[in-house]
Amino acid sequence: MNFLKEANKLRSELTKIRRHLHQQPELSNKEYKTSAYIAALLKKWGYKVKTKVGGTGVIGLLEPPSAVRRPRTGCVAVRADMDALPIQEAVRKSFSSRSQGIMHACGHDGNMTCALGAAGLLAAHRDKLTKPVKFIFQPAEEISNGAERMIEAGALKDPLVEAIIGMHVYTLLPVGKIGLKYGQMMANVDEFTLTITGEGGHGAAPHKGVDAIAISAEVVTALQQVVSRQTDPADPVVLTIGTINGGTQYNILADKVVMNGTVRTLNDKTHLAMPKKIEKIARGITAAFGASYKLEYNVLGVALVNNDQVVDLIKSAAARILGSNNIVTINRASMGGEDFASYLQQVPGAFVYLGVGNKAKGITYPWHHACFDLDEEALPIGAAVLAQSVWSWQ
Repeated sequence: MNFLKEANKLRSELTKIRRHLHQQPELSNKEYKTSAYIAALLKKWGYKVKTKVGGTGVIGLLEPPSAVRRPRTGCVAVRADMDALPIQEAVRKSFSSRSQGIMHACGHDGNMTCALGAAGLLAAHRDKLTKPVKFIFQPAEEISNGAERMIEAGALKDPLVEAIIGMHVYTLLPVGKIGLKYGQMMANVDEFTLTITGEGGHGAAPHKGVDAIAISAEVVTALQQVVSRQTDPADPVVLTIGTINGGTQYNILADKVVMNGTVRTLNDKTHLAMPKKIEKIARGITAAFGASYKLEYNVLGVALVNNDQVVDLIKSAAARILGSNNIVTINRASMGGEDFASYLQQVPGAFVYLGVGNKAKGITYPWHHACFDLDEEALPIGAAVLAQSVWSWQ
């Protein structure tokens, strides 16, 4: 079985699905129209469908005929994320987002389309399946809590998931390429909020107050030393302050500053040490200037570690579709995060990149960019690789 030929026949339908989803983006945990659209398609193709899983999630189960089904078997699952981002789309197209300030700037419309394409392809061969196939459409990946909620709601049970595959569009790979990574692929993802509290006063008499902005500037600078001077240079760490807010007027000392940031680590020991390092710096600097602090630190996502056996399976399936010369082995882990990692803590699986870049068409922008786009020529490829991978697990 080679699914690419069949997937190519669905090219126009896949393009239609992707454009519909692109026009109707919804933020995390608000994917109401998206989940209804997905559920309708899955029901049309003969799937048993559960909605409102973990909030707005959808699960589609395709069961083989009883005559060929293996007794007491589990299933393989495909997961796709559904949520969009609070970004205003910068490039006007005939299918641009219809929601002001919301856009599929991470390509989840493409991820969903490839999964739906695979669901349709496998449904057409249901009579030859020997194991059930489960499709998990997950909300809230962008805020890193959708996967855990789906797991808590039983997404990996009934039937038990033996392996899980996730696919994500990737503009740094051209159309026709698949990117695979053995072992650790992405980082631990943490988020923190640090509040610096000083004392207000007149801007012309700063010595009579405690300037929270000036102190915060010292803290921000010192925090960068955690990466450059307090961790092994061979141990990748990212510490980024994403927002900083404080003050009310140009001539008033700010009595409070709130900064919000993220920490990314690959090493688990370093991961555990980061909150203490941040707090030590905040405590020392605020004490020196007569201010106080409050640190709130949250682990949003664990490191994504692929299972080598599942990577091998996808590699073989993708090579059957595209040829082995179009399989790109990724050597370095990314400092990005992905809550697909939560599934991998429960069952073996792998996350795969689908090349959707095209320099000639100007499709080169990274995830979360207002000009992000994907080459729709990649959609049949993604659908075929997913279907072929699931088929190989039978």
